[in-house]
Amino acid sequence: MVSFLVAILCALLALWLTVARVDVWQRRQRVAERMIARADEGRPATQSALMAVLSRRVAGSLFAQSDFREVADALRVTGRSAESIQTIYLVACWMLPAGLALLGLVLGGLMPFLVLLAAGFIVPRRTIRAMAKSSCRQQNLEAIEFGHVLRMLIESGLSIERAIRIATLQARELMPTMICRLDRFSRLMEAGADRSEALSEMGSDRDVPVLYNLTRLLKQGGRLGGGITHGIEQIIREGHNIEKNRIKEDVNRVGAKMTIVMMVFMLPALFIIIGGPAIVSIGQALSR
Repeated sequence: MVSFLVAILCALLALWLTVARVDVWQRRQRVAERMIARADEGRPATQSALMAVLSRRVAGSLFAQSDFREVADALRVTGRSAESIQTIYLVACWMLPAGLALLGLVLGGLMPFLVLLAAGFIVPRRTIRAMAKSSCRQQNLEAIEFGHVLRMLIESGLSIERAIRIATLQARELMPTMICRLDRFSRLMEAGADRSEALSEMGSDRDVPVLYNLTRLLKQGGRLGGGITHGIEQIIREGHNIEKNRIKEDVNRVGAKMTIVMMVFMLPALFIIIGGPAIVSIGQALSR
């Protein structure tokens, strides 16, 4: 039992390290690769390059194509790059389950092997989906702040593209989760893409309704002209209403959970306190 708990703790620690630290590790590895390449271009490929090739092959294989597409859509919402998504998919969804299954087989036999194998395949995918859902909710809140900043900049006489770029530079601290979308918009515009296509790319996710509606409004304003500040204010009000409804749903969900907790833990204690003396009295009367 102790070895089983230790294996679960090790798996959770490995999953946290994979999801939370992979971007930092990849940046450090890329810097190290550049320094090594400048010092000696004749050296063989590094382990990171081998990992990248392996992750691309696993992600592009037929047996994992649909599964990778689902995981990639969830990770893409969090702002991770394509290379990072492939690496996380390989490590969290395949290497981690294989390592847990091997650990269970070595420590406990067949039953821990099956349990850890199932947990290794289910838990990482559920964790990634939960991360994507949380990121969408956070981005929806940040999109409301982005709408306020964008409205003020447009009212000052700036164009839509200029307003978005200034908001990207000056309001990064207000939008730490959504800033990846704005940076991608700036890169597409610098590459010569059409503004409508860049806005569609930035607000393509319907799970972030405020940003989705805001980009559609900006596209319409760019094509037809006219004032769009009133429309931005309306979208902000709708975003506040969406968040209020979500908070009400969370409160109702907490109330339902507390009801279950009361039924499981408090009602037996009340039955013992109220009915205990009566049961003792009945037992004494029967013993006489």
